[in-house]
Amino acid sequence: MDKKGLNLFFLSLLFLLLVSSVSATNIYENNMTLLSDSGDNYETITADLSNEDIQSKFDNAKDGDTFEFTDKEYNDISLVVDKKLNIVSKNDSVVYTLGKLTDKAKNLGLDKTFGFYFTSKSAGCVLSGITIVASNSDCGVIVDNAKNVVVKDNKIVGGKNCILVKNSDKIVVSGNDILKASQDGLQLQDVKNTLVSNNSISYNKWSGIETSNICYCNITNNAIHHNNLNGISTFNKSSHTLIARNKVYENTNGVYINSTSTNDVVKTNSLTNNRKDPRSRMGGFETGNGFLLGSGFKSSGSTLLKVEYNYLAHNEFYQAKNYWENENFELGQNWYDSNDPSNTFVCPRLLASLMNLDTLSISNTLSLQLRDSSGRAVNEFATFQTNVEVDGNRYTVTVNDGQATVVKDLDPTVDHNVKVEIGGQYYNYDYHASGDKGQSTDSKSSTSNDNEKGSQNNNGNEGTSDVNGNSNYQGNSRGGNSSGSHVTNSLNSGNYGTNSSDIPSQDTSDNGQDALSNGDLNSGDTGNGEASKEGKAFEIVPPVTTSKELTNTSGLIVMCILSIMGLLIYGYRGKFDKDEY
Repeated sequence: MDKKGLNLFFLSLLFLLLVSSVSATNIYENNMTLLSDSGDNYETITADLSNEDIQSKFDNAKDGDTFEFTDKEYNDISLVVDKKLNIVSKNDSVVYTLGKLTDKAKNLGLDKTFGFYFTSKSAGCVLSGITIVASNSDCGVIVDNAKNVVVKDNKIVGGKNCILVKNSDKIVVSGNDILKASQDGLQLQDVKNTLVSNNSISYNKWSGIETSNICYCNITNNAIHHNNLNGISTFNKSSHTLIARNKVYENTNGVYINSTSTNDVVKTNSLTNNRKDPRSRMGGFETGNGFLLGSGFKSSGSTLLKVEYNYLAHNEFYQAKNYWENENFELGQNWYDSNDPSNTFVCPRLLASLMNLDTLSISNTLSLQLRDSSGRAVNEFATFQTNVEVDGNRYTVTVNDGQATVVKDLDPTVDHNVKVEIGGQYYNYDYHASGDKGQSTDSKSSTSNDNEKGSQNNNGNEGTSDVNGNSNYQGNSRGGNSSGSHVTNSLNSGNYGTNSSDIPSQDTSDNGQDALSNGDLNSGDTGNGEASKEGKAFEIVPPVTTSKELTNTSGLIVMCILSIMGLLIYGYRGKFDKDEY
């Protein structure tokens, strides 16, 4: 290799080393920034440690550290969490709370005893997998003036409240078993953007969930049962809150709204088997209801509370009730397990529309279809079960979002006797043969109570009867007059605006711009102007330790190096050319 080539080789090697050093420096700096003060340490908590020892470990931890409770039982625990920690157990550890305030709690001015207390400095904390027995404390868990704390997959037993969340934002309470509180199982006070989902809340002396001054909260997919007061109670103010997909049963009342309600929605809940209690602190006449509006309820205008697509059945007093001094309130479309407009068991102060449960045949499959008061098929609704008999064979079917499959591969060439249980009675649906396998059509059949007389003669699938048994002619229908027929199977079914007291109500389902939504209903925005999706009050983004944004100068440095290398190479080439000349 000549001298010129050797020099160019060394210049190129120098160039590569410089560029590599720039890249390596950036990676190193970024990694150091990400790792600095990020915690991410893992430490086990054993039962031989005292509460003071554990508190000291928490106090000396870094944000992001994880503490795992590994033993079966821990006694006299009362811990203050004031940084981002992951507190977990994979062994179903049981923590028995301390019945008095610790020195740290006293120094912070706290006045309630607890198992775990999350302060304003605990953003991003997770508490998971622990059984907390708080029978000698005020609360199992307290979240106070905090943001973005997740309490999930725990079992919390006892205390005045199993969980108390107050003055907080973006809290998640999910997958917990919350039971046997001496007052409310879960209490939310002055809370916003909070998600309460997939919890089992039961056997509490007061309400399963009680709220006061909440906004943009989602209470969804919970099983709330056997509480001595209400399943869910709202007080003072509530706005843009969604209560949906909950199964609320065997309480004194199902859902009790006693707040000023602004743009709240109560929908797709199953509110059943709630019982009277003459000893209740609410008074015996205010118990045994699936849905109850209290004396403190206020809602009006464009921000009116919506109550729709709920299943209200088998409640001991009313399916839905309004406080007697309140103004009449109009409910949305709900199913009261009745096709009889005189037996909806809705109190006189509420206006209600009657939905219908029909049979439907699609591709030789017999299904049930729930229809609103205008005859339109419902595609969003609470989940419930009913019994169906087909040719003497009984099936228990689950109705999801307004539809259930009863029998597949039904022979369409023969008649079938179909009976559907509604309100504890079986109604006949005389399913007539279509003679065409694979035909997709409604089964426009006559219906009647087993205990009532009356029939209707239809030609094939044509011809229906209204609620009074009067025939509506369609095509070749020969009509007929059916006394005692309670069900219409027509898409043109009328609006049944009567309740249990025969007070007419207005149809709440319009066919224009004002139609109540059968689709996803947003619970409101998340504080930044964007609407949230159903079942999600906000986007959970736990705080993480990230590197500060650095000015990316590597490109500029590389350009400078390239320029310098170019000048050097050009200079050397000129020098060598001159020497050769």
